[in-house]
Formats: sequence, structure tokens, C-alpha cells
Amino acid sequence: MPSKQELGARLKRFRLKRNLTLKDVELKAKVSATHVSEIERGMTSPTVGALTKIARAMGTEPSYFLKSEVYPRVCVVRKGKRRVLSFDGWGAKIGCLSDGTDRARMSFLEVELEPGLGRGIDPLTHGGEELVHIVKGVVEIHVGADRHLLKEGDSIHFQSKEPHTIRNIGDGQARILWVASPPFYL
Repeated sequence: MPSKQELGARLKRFRLKRNLTLKDVELKAKVSATHVSEIERGMTSPTVGALTKIARAMGTEPSYFLKSEVYPRVCVVRKGKRRVLSFDGWGAKIGCLSDGTDRARMSFLEVELEPGLGRGIDPLTHGGEELVHIVKGVVEIHVGADRHLLKEGDSIHFQSKEPHTIRNIGDGQARILWVASPPFYL
């Protein structure tokens, strides 16, 4: 049986993986977002009834959060076995360099961004923090009202709650290493 901290962390990882907000869970489970947040932060343990409502609202059974899980001490991701996604809307190919297990506390991604393209229309805003390192190319990143021009070898670290966009402004493909916490679930 997991500790209340581990149970809360499992609930939060699962909720984020399903792209659900605390408010979404509140509406579906009829359990206040404040209470769900307290459970996720390990500040309180849920009753059996609350855990059942929350789990079912997120599309699973309560036993999913209570089972003992054994994770490998080390996870290796081979080049040919990476999960890779293409985002046609913004010309990106994203490969997950980390294993992406439910216990992961960050995502480590390799992004290939075609010239002139990027996530530059609607800024992203979410919890956590990100570190972006430019391996090749020239990109423009907006964080809040600030514009940052980054070239090969440059890095930027920012809080993800700030609206942010990225765009390849170079002539060739940009290659970017991107670390995000909490993890993106691809």
C-alpha cells in the first residue's frame, strides 16, 4: 500500500497524463478541487468513497492507485525504440528520450523543428518548469512579454505558468533538447 504522498503523486501523474484539470475532476467526481489538490500533495488521505469517485471520474478503478508497483532502478531508451510524435500543425517531430513511466518527474525530449515553423500562434501555459537547449539552429522563444533569440549552444529555463511560444527563425531545421517538469505525457 503506498504512502499518502505516493498515492497523491500517483493521482496527480494520472490526472496530468489524461490532461484533466482539478476542476475537471471536481465536476466529474463531485469531490472539491481543493480536496483533490490536498490529496495529490500528500496533505490528507482520501476516504475509500472519495478515492472511488476520483478514480472513476478519471476513467480507472481505485485499485490502480493502491497496487504495489515495482519499477526498474534504471530505464534505458534505445534510439530505435523511442516514442516519436509529429505535430503537423507546427512542423515538429518530438522524440521522448526518457522512459515516460508513471514515476517519471520530468520529460526529456528531442525536438526537430522545421524552418519558419513552431508553436507560435497560441501561447502555452501550464504548471511546472522547462529548460530548453538549442543543439542546432536559431529559435525565438517568447516567455511572457519577453522575446529571447537563442542560437546553437544557448539555453533558457523558465516557469511554464508564463505564456510561452517557440519558433524556428533560422534557414535550416532546428534541433532542441527540452526538459519539462512535471512531464509531458506523449
